[in-house]
Amino acid sequence: LNDILEYMRLLFKILLIIFFSSNNLFSQERLNPVEVPLLLSGTFGEFRKTHFHSGIDIKTQGKEGLRVRAIEDGDLVRVKISTSGYGKALYIRHYDGTTSVYAHLKKFSSKIQQIIKEIQYKKKKFEIEKFFKEGEIKLKKSEIIGFTGNTGGSSGPHLHFELRDSKKEKPLNPLKYGFFVLDTIPPTIQNIYIYKFLSEHTSKRKRIELTKNKNLFTVSDTIKTNGMFGIGYSGYDKQNLSYNRNGIYKRELTINGKKIFSYKFDDLSFPEGKKIDLLIDYEAYNIDKIRIKKLYQTIESKFSFLKKDNNNGLFKVLKDSIYNVKILFEDFNKNKSIVKMVLIGDDKENDLYFSKNDFNDKSYQPDKEYKVKYEILNLNIPKNAFYEPTNLNFEYKLDTLIIEKFTKAPKKGLSIEFFLPKNLDSISLRQICIGKLNFGRKNKIQYVYGNKNDTLIYAKNISEGKYFLTKDTKSPSIRPINFQNGKWVNNLSLLKIRVYDKLSGIKKYKAYINGKWILMEYEPKRKLLFFDFNDLKFDETKLKLNLSVEDMVGNVNKFEASLYREIIK
Repeated sequence: LNDILEYMRLLFKILLIIFFSSNNLFSQERLNPVEVPLLLSGTFGEFRKTHFHSGIDIKTQGKEGLRVRAIEDGDLVRVKISTSGYGKALYIRHYDGTTSVYAHLKKFSSKIQQIIKEIQYKKKKFEIEKFFKEGEIKLKKSEIIGFTGNTGGSSGPHLHFELRDSKKEKPLNPLKYGFFVLDTIPPTIQNIYIYKFLSEHTSKRKRIELTKNKNLFTVSDTIKTNGMFGIGYSGYDKQNLSYNRNGIYKRELTINGKKIFSYKFDDLSFPEGKKIDLLIDYEAYNIDKIRIKKLYQTIESKFSFLKKDNNNGLFKVLKDSIYNVKILFEDFNKNKSIVKMVLIGDDKENDLYFSKNDFNDKSYQPDKEYKVKYEILNLNIPKNAFYEPTNLNFEYKLDTLIIEKFTKAPKKGLSIEFFLPKNLDSISLRQICIGKLNFGRKNKIQYVYGNKNDTLIYAKNISEGKYFLTKDTKSPSIRPINFQNGKWVNNLSLLKIRVYDKLSGIKKYKAYINGKWILMEYEPKRKLLFFDFNDLKFDETKLKLNLSVEDMVGNVNKFEASLYREIIK
């Protein structure tokens, strides 16, 4: 009987997927932007390294080139092409007050591609941003607008899709607006952590062992303790037929039935992403590589998604008092996981060992400015470099400044200025730069961008690592991928060239064929430049290719090749 019931449940799930994945049957008439079942590799609001995720990441079966369609009638209002961020992205303003965004595209539809290519050739630039007037380019619901890809800051083929409030430019959770994702799986809670506060900015952390029974997590022993406390967690959510560990939609902390901290991700504002570190245990994340999300706030963050009727999530455990703690975790489809524990106020703690905290009175205060001077450099700690008082450990030796890892979240970060050696010739002055070694990557020198004059280099927003002066003396390398000098290229649609710079990176490039500027698209992840022969027609069989590539400090390499291609009439 159990096998039959399990089979029926599985059959029901499959029928739901078929129903909601059909191109003609979508909840609230919303069209799936891709022609595959709506499976997610990223959810709205989930914690990323530097921001909250402002859309959903739709899986494309590991492929590029799937057709992308407009979800509703609307006007194309913006196109942006970048080698980072969203890569190739389209923005469509709809007549219901929302704007849809389609990012990391491989290419646009021929209708849009032609317009954008004309702009790129006119400006002689690959990276562009173009705004269109309302009504200038109208798009119909289900019209093909592009093809899925892996451009920009994407780490694999997928479609990043957003809905925004057009007037406020505010990201909205697409799952609230007619996009269905099959999900019968409750969130997974990995660990619960208790933070005991010794002062406003000083706390100690303890991981609490949980016992799981289906979607209920409990603590077997009553915790005897006292003082001011906060709670953190590590966990994730998964959807059916998708292995990805995604973010949780809603969390709610109650003490003795009173809600003291809760939020869910229905909408966001972009500036809030800069404060994401205030909702995690930054020391655990940066030092121990554990991402613990906090269910409390010690610093006023004014996150728009935090419930205004809650307090800051901290609670005080008093002697001889009982505290029934309940934490609700819920995904968008209302699948729930619940954590329960009991705290009793007691002067003596029962085996509650908290991790050590090295906070001391020598911390740097955020309302003050500090300047530390060394032989060839100055380290500057500006006002509001951090959100709260912070211990900083750094040392100077062998002309290198070593800044240990931060234990508190930076707000602005630090700045550094190196004094340049005197009497440098013009080439050495151009090539000298700031290098950095990250902890754990001993031999990989990272280039640090800095403003330079004849006497010093200045860099801001620096973090932990080892900083020193170095030189980039090597020009970028250039290597043809799919052609040879003096050969015919009739069978090629794309001309591909590998470009790479070991230290400072590629700054700019220019390419010409028979004296005509050609658009070479740049994909930094693949270290690839490529030219589409469909862009231009040439009236000569012999094609003289000239390419120059420059790195960030001005080293230039040039490449020439003669190719032969039949004239297309």
